[in-house]
Amino acid sequence: MKKLKKLKEKISPNKLVLKDEGGSSEDYIELKDKSKNNSESAHIFVRYCVLDAFEDVKPILDFIREGYSVCIIKIKALKSKDINELKRAISKIKKVCEVMDGTVVGMDEDYLIVTPSFVKVSKGFGKK
Repeated sequence: MKKLKKLKEKISPNKLVLKDEGGSSEDYIELKDKSKNNSESAHIFVRYCVLDAFEDVKPILDFIREGYSVCIIKIKALKSKDINELKRAISKIKKVCEVMDGTVVGMDEDYLIVTPSFVKVSKGFGKK
């Protein structure tokens, strides 16, 4: 019995011992699930991005592909430089969002909001 207790201590140093209500002498150990502690999958990130050039679209696409990022993208700088590059960048963002079942919403004339599939965006007040 002592060997069993030593083995239990080695497996789980922070053990929680529960006794059976019937007064039995059997001990039970509750082990914590460490797979739930993955910080990347446990959080949703809100990322602010500035689209100054077409090359800036790559990191934004990487954020979208992660699946846990809401991106607020300022497009004003590229809009004032080259409207054709902006159209290409937005087209690329829309294609990736479509594959990921995400949403692309324009906010005013200078911002885009890109959300993953589990986040819904509503425009206006009182609308669903």
